[in-house]
Amino acid sequence: MKILEVKNLSVEYKIASGIVKAVKLVSFDVNKGESFVIVGRSGSGKSTLAAAVMDLTEIDGAIIESGNIIYDGRDLLQMSFEEKTAVKGKKISMIFQDPQSYLNPVLKVGKQVAEAYGVHNPKATKEDIAKKVEEVFRKVKLDDIKRISNSYPHQLSGGQKQRALIAMAIINDPEILIADEPTTGLDAAVQKQILDLLEELKKSLGLTLIMITHNMRIAKKFSDKIAVMHNGEIVESGKTAEVFANPKHEYTKLLINS
Repeated sequence: MKILEVKNLSVEYKIASGIVKAVKLVSFDVNKGESFVIVGRSGSGKSTLAAAVMDLTEIDGAIIESGNIIYDGRDLLQMSFEEKTAVKGKKISMIFQDPQSYLNPVLKVGKQVAEAYGVHNPKATKEDIAKKVEEVFRKVKLDDIKRISNSYPHQLSGGQKQRALIAMAIINDPEILIADEPTTGLDAAVQKQILDLLEELKKSLGLTLIMITHNMRIAKKFSDKIAVMHNGEIVESGKTAEVFANPKHEYTKLLINS
């Protein structure tokens, strides 16, 4: 069953020298419960595409020029601000690639995770929120809960900060989780831990996982379906095993061989 459909999506940036088309008439669909990976090198448009699904393009000065993003039978781009707010961060959530940039340096980590829950659950009591934070910390395997909750981001390791971001992303029980380069800046051992954690959460929470990566090994191991992006376009897509066994586009072959 389809949970998300993207149809003819185009995103552009207006800069001094003109217009840069970052995403060009991209279409794909994701089935409920599957792992879908969008892969491509830096500058291919994959992170812009993820931001568009979350309706966050304006942060970077981009504009969704055309297209549709259908979730639960409705076009996210046609929803009111209130309706979008009810979906973003709750039904569809995102893990960003640089936790140091997305965690507030002057707020304790526990408070930031609590705020992610409180904003979507205004009637929750302090006790309810504290219980939820403890529960989600355990899910992401941050076992030293009291210390980490009372720490500022700079006092945590890269892996701990990424787990805190994952906790914020899943605390409202989303249906779709988008992970944008979730292992950036982490050493190989911690990368594996984070990827294994995402796979475990996908299964235990019944998530639909959309992952953005430039790493073909990650794409091969952690996806059911794959879409290859190049110069703002999806040049090839399909079941991961089939694409790797018989790549048709020259750019896909290049990525696999490299």
